[in-house]
Amino acid sequence: MKLTKAKSKELGESFAKLLEQPENFMVISSDFCHWGKRFRYTYYDPESGPIYKSIQKLDTLGMDAISSLDPDVYWSYQKKYKNTICGRNPISILLNVSNSIELTNDNLN
Repeated sequence: MKLTKAKSKELGESFAKLLEQPENFMVISSDFCHWGKRFRYTYYDPESGPIYKSIQKLDTLGMDAISSLDPDVYWSYQKKYKNTICGRNPISILLNVSNSIELTNDNLN
């Protein structure tokens, strides 16, 4: 199943309800880009220098998108680069969890 933006938001909202309960905990892990022919992902930006520098820049952009805590920023990054980040779907859901909890907390204050 391909994770859509709408499904990611829906799952994020569901998990947010669980994570608002202090007895629940969630771990999301990633080793980022899987690059090479065997992964069918060979994005390369020659302006970045050697391939490893291009991959490093690509992953840094991904980490920046995740650090924004904005699911739309992350989806735009993925749409542009299609990075084969291991764990990209759980990361997307987690960003929606964060967004959901933040909206809920704003409503409580």
